[in-house]
Amino acid sequence: MIRSLFAAVAASFAMLVDVASAQEVVRAPAPDWVEPALTDAPAPATGDAALRTLVIDHQLRFDAEGTHTYTFQRFQVLTRQGLGSVGTVNLVWSPPRETVQVHALHIVRDGQTIDVLAGQSFETIRRENNLEDAMMDGQLTATLQPRDLRVGDILELAFTVHDTNGVLAPHLESFDGSGSGQTVDHYRLRASWSDEHPMRVVASAPWSDVLPRRNGRDWLYEIDARNLTPERVPDDLPVRFSLSRTVQFTDFGSWADASRMMAPLYEAGATLEPDSPLLAEIERIRAANDTDAARAMAALRLVEDQVRYLALSMGEGNYVPMTADEVWRSRYGDCKGKTVLLLALLKGLGIEAEATLVSTNWGDGLDAQLPLMAWFDHVIVRATVDGANYWMDGTGIGDRSLAGLVPPPYSWGLPVRRDGAGLEPIVQPPLTVPTIDVVVNIDATAGIDADAGLILDVAYTGDYATSMRRQLGNIPPDQLETMLKAQWGGPQTGTTIDTVETLYDEPANVIHLIMRGTTRMSWVNGPAGRLMAFPESALELPTMAERKGILARFKDHPYAISHPMMSRSAYRVTLPHNGRGFQLEGGDQVLEGGGYRVERRGALENGVAEFTLITTSLVREVTAAEMAATRTRAENSSALPLRLRAPADYAATSGDAARQQPGASDTAELIERAERLSSGGDRDGALALLDAAIEREPDNPEVVRARGDVRTAMRDFDGARADYDHAVDLDPADKAAALGQGMAAYGQGKYGEAIVSFSVALRLDPSDGTALSARAATYYQLGRWDRSLADYRAYKVLTPDSAYAAYGELLALIRLNRVDEARALMTARLETDPTDATALDGLVRLERQAGAPGQTLPALDRAIAAAPGAAYLSSLRGQVRASVGDSEGARSDFAAMRDIDPNDPDMANSVCWAQATAGFDLERALADCDRALAAGEPAYIDSRAMVLLHMGRYAEARADYERALAGMPDLAASIYGLGMARLALGDDGGREDLVRARGKDIDVADDFAVFEARHPELVR
Repeated sequence: MIRSLFAAVAASFAMLVDVASAQEVVRAPAPDWVEPALTDAPAPATGDAALRTLVIDHQLRFDAEGTHTYTFQRFQVLTRQGLGSVGTVNLVWSPPRETVQVHALHIVRDGQTIDVLAGQSFETIRRENNLEDAMMDGQLTATLQPRDLRVGDILELAFTVHDTNGVLAPHLESFDGSGSGQTVDHYRLRASWSDEHPMRVVASAPWSDVLPRRNGRDWLYEIDARNLTPERVPDDLPVRFSLSRTVQFTDFGSWADASRMMAPLYEAGATLEPDSPLLAEIERIRAANDTDAARAMAALRLVEDQVRYLALSMGEGNYVPMTADEVWRSRYGDCKGKTVLLLALLKGLGIEAEATLVSTNWGDGLDAQLPLMAWFDHVIVRATVDGANYWMDGTGIGDRSLAGLVPPPYSWGLPVRRDGAGLEPIVQPPLTVPTIDVVVNIDATAGIDADAGLILDVAYTGDYATSMRRQLGNIPPDQLETMLKAQWGGPQTGTTIDTVETLYDEPANVIHLIMRGTTRMSWVNGPAGRLMAFPESALELPTMAERKGILARFKDHPYAISHPMMSRSAYRVTLPHNGRGFQLEGGDQVLEGGGYRVERRGALENGVAEFTLITTSLVREVTAAEMAATRTRAENSSALPLRLRAPADYAATSGDAARQQPGASDTAELIERAERLSSGGDRDGALALLDAAIEREPDNPEVVRARGDVRTAMRDFDGARADYDHAVDLDPADKAAALGQGMAAYGQGKYGEAIVSFSVALRLDPSDGTALSARAATYYQLGRWDRSLADYRAYKVLTPDSAYAAYGELLALIRLNRVDEARALMTARLETDPTDATALDGLVRLERQAGAPGQTLPALDRAIAAAPGAAYLSSLRGQVRASVGDSEGARSDFAAMRDIDPNDPDMANSVCWAQATAGFDLERALADCDRALAAGEPAYIDSRAMVLLHMGRYAEARADYERALAGMPDLAASIYGLGMARLALGDDGGREDLVRARGKDIDVADDFAVFEARHPELVR
């Protein structure tokens, strides 16, 4: 509708200047009110820029004839690439409102000035640059290519634009700024006016304190700045903070002046001719609809559906709308034309409505700016139906009901009224219908390990549907199918898309992308059965990164939120055996923070497991403090995914068994299939495929090593060692096999052998972080803490942000009694992040050793204040509080853990274990463990056994430890606990268990410190 504010602000290096209205460029001397041009001698060039902006000089004059803008630009070409930036001078204008005078176009070389216009002249052409976007502006372009322009030359251009302001006259306004994308050596803005034409002026930072001053009989406003560097602002910054280095001029006293000025134009445009054919349309709409709501929507649909969009900005078309009858006869119109057409229809139907000017780019913070027409680039209608206001945009597509109209994201609107109006807020409440809705239906009736049928439906509604339809309309069907198959399928995803189709639900304005194919579910082996976590079901609030580096100066500014937004994802699995014995772990949850609400819902009914995630934006922006709190909360989230657990006695189907059959696959295919099965949790199936491959090629090192990896994952360390040894025999330089040898030896507790293997791997590749960190852990278990510290520090050099490396370093320092170094490490980490788990755990460990666990409470309090929903923080503080006798505080912390997800067995087990190691509130701890044990994991049984040990129920504890070890025979904590239970029952063989457990985990006794302190007779 109106000249873009961006065009008014930006200084183009191609010298694309908005000028206007005579049919030819006129050469003339500069006006007498212009101060002499700035021609500072350039300082020596630095850096590698292609072009240097020496001077930008804007001088404005406001008088009875309009707004006059003199511009002087001075550039120095530094490279051949810079020649392309200024090699063409373009002057663009739109008759009849403006005229342009060119005063000079010079090349300065070696102190000599060459007048380009002495031998060349501008050529004027007409071209429409935006026809593909249905926009015609009638602009003319004068173009000139300076001859003999060379690297090192200085190019100078001086011109003045005389703007009569057309239909806006006698109103005067301007918007100016230093929007250059490069450093400007010298920038000046100079504006003047007389008392007969008083102007209001406001500048943004850093010029906010500059005021007009008297200059003889005139008023003068002047900014003179040096070395203005490009400004970079964060993408997530609210728009109002982007208006730096800008100056606004206006003679409007208020927004009401702008409203009154535009009112006659829209009144005239919406007035129908006496014999207008629209009168019949009005009566047709009235007769076909019984309510004002239905009639208003019918009017909007007529404007949207029967009048195509075409922006006509020629002449005064930038401000003056076509009449409603002209729009209807031509069946095209821009936002102004569609608005007056809609106003005429609504008025004829007796529905109150008014035109409202809006800014699509600069609405945020508009109420804090001066009233300028330049802000507005769009116009819509506000209609009042049954006492409620609705924002209606005739340029939209696909609107179907008043209830479905979403208020636009423009923040403020200026109603157009004859008696004037001020800005009115456009409030956007949270959405109640998803704009993007993804539904994944998986038919797993053939078996949990069989390929499952997949139907994926991605639906877009409202404006999203309109936008998607436009995009899809430009993509050939075969290309769309190829693109979607690549996006949603492929070997890495385990999904194959066979067919793609699009469906448009016209009455609802919803477009569906429907893909059909097959997929493999991600089941993993657990000691008590198979588990599958629903994708993205662990609740996390969306966050935005902390502003650092060159953006650090904005760190305290608000964050803009994508609002209004609502997305939904649904994942439905139809289970085999009608879902018999399957369990859903984890409950419904709701989180709010950082401007969003995230909701999770899960259900298992009639053999179908379903998970739904809904994310809704709540506001347009949040403070930096709220975003920081949400970010910390997310980084320390204890969110657990919603999980589906197969029954321990799950009966494999024929489809499950088929995945373990080698069939006609060659060795490479068998390895690939096995890797997919193993990563999906079906390690028995992977092993069967690899056994078949090795039977074919027993000396293929790749397949032998692959079987070693699967056996390691299955904790068959003896079998894994045999495979890795064979692979090393086949290729002594096989680093991966050497690393596998070390991992298997570590799993067996043969730490000396593991050191040898890891060292071999490191000789083959000194930068292998896995081998380095594994050797560090192995040295630690051997009690060679100095070697462990050296390796952890070397690993830290490779991975500076690794919490694992820092934690290993900290443990080694504590073991070496280098307390000062350990404290320095913890202090530094906590200064950076008060919730740092590595530092807090180390601090608790250190203070316990010193006999002063309460000393850690201030640090833990600060951490929980920063991340109140972090389970590990509540666990740490609860244990410390219990150890210092603060029973009420400890109960509060453990209750906070339960509240994170009361239905999740993992969380119940975590609470149980935290209380068990503290020997605290044992009856409640036992109840938590029993709640967790519904899942049947041996690790959960281990937690319950610890509770029973503290309760003195030693026979039951021993039985539970033995049950746990039956599922996980290498679990050091269970071996140690079994030893304690045996000792308490008078079985001295328990000491052998203690020794064996320490051999597997040198720190295993730490978890039993409270129990041993209460029963010193057992550990003499």
